[in-house]
Amino acid sequence: MPSKIPAIILMTKVPDVAEVKTRLRPILSHDQCSSLAKCFLLDMVAKAEHICGNVIVAFSPKSGRQQLRDIIGEGLQIVPQEEGDLGERLVAVIDKAFALGFGPVIMTGTDSPTLPYEYIANAIEYLQIHENGITLGPTDDGGYYLIGVSKKLDGIFQDVTWSSDKVFAQTISNIKKIEGIDLLTLPQWYDVDEPDDLIRLQAELRKDILARNRAGETYRWFIEYQDGFAAVPLTS
Repeated sequence: MPSKIPAIILMTKVPDVAEVKTRLRPILSHDQCSSLAKCFLLDMVAKAEHICGNVIVAFSPKSGRQQLRDIIGEGLQIVPQEEGDLGERLVAVIDKAFALGFGPVIMTGTDSPTLPYEYIANAIEYLQIHENGITLGPTDDGGYYLIGVSKKLDGIFQDVTWSSDKVFAQTISNIKKIEGIDLLTLPQWYDVDEPDDLIRLQAELRKDILARNRAGETYRWFIEYQDGFAAVPLTS
C-alpha cells in the first residue's frame, strides 16, 4: 500500500539564472518575463503549501540554489534537478521523493498559476486510495500540468516527444501498457507559454475573483505592468 504521506513537487527554472518565459518575448521584456516567472513560482508554492504539508521545489540550473532561496525563503525543501530530458528529470525527482519516505507524489510546474486547488487535492486523494494509481492533468496544448503516482512505476515517460502536442497522448499510451493501473484524468487546464495564453490569463484574472485569490502575486504583477501590453484593463 502507498505510504500515504503525500508530497507535492514543483518543477521550476530559477528566474534570473535560467532563461524563463522566452516565448512571451514578443510582448514582454526580459525583466518582465523574469518577474512574471517569480510570481508564477510564488503563487504555486502558496497553493501547494495550502494543500499539502510536504512541498519540494525541484529547480534548475543547479547553480541557482541561492537565487531560489532569495525568492521562496528558507522554509521549503529544495532539490536540484538532474541532467537529461524532462522525463529523465521527473523520474529522478520521483525516486528522491520516495527515498525520503513520501508517497503518493504529485509533480506539477509553475506555468498554470490559476490552477484550481481542488485539481491537485483530488489527485492526492485518489492516489491515497489506489495503490497502483496514476493521475494526469491535461493542458490545452497537448501536454499536462500535473502527473501523480502512488508508487514508483517504470515506462511512463518512455519515448515521449517532449515540448510537443503529443506529450499527453504518448504518456497515456505508456500508462495503458502497465498492467493493473488505476488512472484518473483530471479536468483540462492551460499553461501560460505563448502571448495568447498570457492574454487569456489576464482576462481570467480580470473576470474571476477566485482566480485572483489563487494567483495573488500574478494578479499584482498585471496591475503593475498592464500599461506595457494590456489587452484588457485591470483594476486594483
